[in-house]
Amino acid sequence: MSLKLRLILIVNFLLFVAIFIGFFSVVFTSKNAVRSEIESSLKLAEFSIKTGIQKNPDLYLFQDNLLGLKDLDLIRHLSIQLLDSDGNIIDQNKKSNTEVHIPVWFQNALDIYSKDLEILDFPLMQYGDQIGAVKVIPNPIYEYDEIWQQFKNGLIIAMLFFVFVNFSIFFLFGKIISPINLLIQGFRNLEQGKYKNNKENFGISELDILRVKLNQLTIKLKNNDERIHELNQKLISIQEQEKKEISRDLHDEIGQSLAAIQVQAAAIKTSRKANAQADLIIRTTKDLMHQTRNLIKRLSLSIIDDLGIEDALIDLIKNWSRRTPCKNINANVDLPDSKIFKFQLNETVYRLTQEALTNMSKHSRPKEVLISVQRNGNVIHLSFMNNGLLKRTKKTSGIGILGMQERVKNLSGSFKQSTYKGFYKIEIGLPIK
Repeated sequence: MSLKLRLILIVNFLLFVAIFIGFFSVVFTSKNAVRSEIESSLKLAEFSIKTGIQKNPDLYLFQDNLLGLKDLDLIRHLSIQLLDSDGNIIDQNKKSNTEVHIPVWFQNALDIYSKDLEILDFPLMQYGDQIGAVKVIPNPIYEYDEIWQQFKNGLIIAMLFFVFVNFSIFFLFGKIISPINLLIQGFRNLEQGKYKNNKENFGISELDILRVKLNQLTIKLKNNDERIHELNQKLISIQEQEKKEISRDLHDEIGQSLAAIQVQAAAIKTSRKANAQADLIIRTTKDLMHQTRNLIKRLSLSIIDDLGIEDALIDLIKNWSRRTPCKNINANVDLPDSKIFKFQLNETVYRLTQEALTNMSKHSRPKEVLISVQRNGNVIHLSFMNNGLLKRTKKTSGIGILGMQERVKNLSGSFKQSTYKGFYKIEIGLPIK
């Protein structure tokens, strides 16, 4: 359901509730007002009849037994009748307007919970005999008609207001919330990979805040997209480079060893020193196995299953320290209860350490290296420091750092890099789940 339709329904509901409450308020107020007015008229009529006609019947009944009630056509609340001794009406007040148009439901609503007004009956006595009576009947119908006319006018105004409000919501509110459509289009552009900023000022503070946030999100997603694209391109380049290195290793090391074994095996056939040739083949095959094992280590992480993550890291750092010219290396690896770690966590810790060491070899010439991989509670903290920073022409992060950040992000960890007093430092926190 759209916001506009929902707002129309809510406003209409509130209008109907207001009209409903207003109707019962009018009914209750009008009912009491009409009753009070008619009761006051009854009291006045009662006073007049008692003090006038009943005490002086001869004064009022000297002409054809009439009281002149026909001339009282402006009295609308009461119907006054003069009855003879047999109860027949011989005189009564006329109504100047006898046509009323009140819906039955409205009249019933006014009569609800109302007590019937009392009919007054005043006997007329002459010489000790009752010669007639004056009857006063309350008649609120004309007041009801007046209230109905007022209520009908109010209802017409309410309906006009109802139409105006709906018109305003449908058209004016539609223009007011039109910026929301632009925001929706902005999100659709993000889904389609179109990174367009909206610079139009909406004039509504809340929507302008959303616009600014959307623009910030657009810039961030665009940068991330470019970063991922750059990462993919560099990964492809690294894969091709690794293939070349593996091919070269197979050709230069393993291939040469196999060729040497072949030559040495052929020499056994003609040599008188078979035992010496066999020993040479054994040494060559051992070198070949060592080269193959190192190559497998580079391509897989079976060493973690064989040694455990703690010993695998120690072996990795030792092998790296043999190849690096830096001799001042301080390494601290302490991972108690590492057997309960998941393989993905072990793999990430190993690859992060491997990448950090590779970056030191490629991008720095350190004289001092500090390595720390420790467990603290439910977090593994990794720290790599070296003082061999080289000046970079570009300020962008290399593929190694990007790869490390992606690995840390996959495990919901923290990554921080900084420089302090000539040392470049990488701090990583990985939660143990």
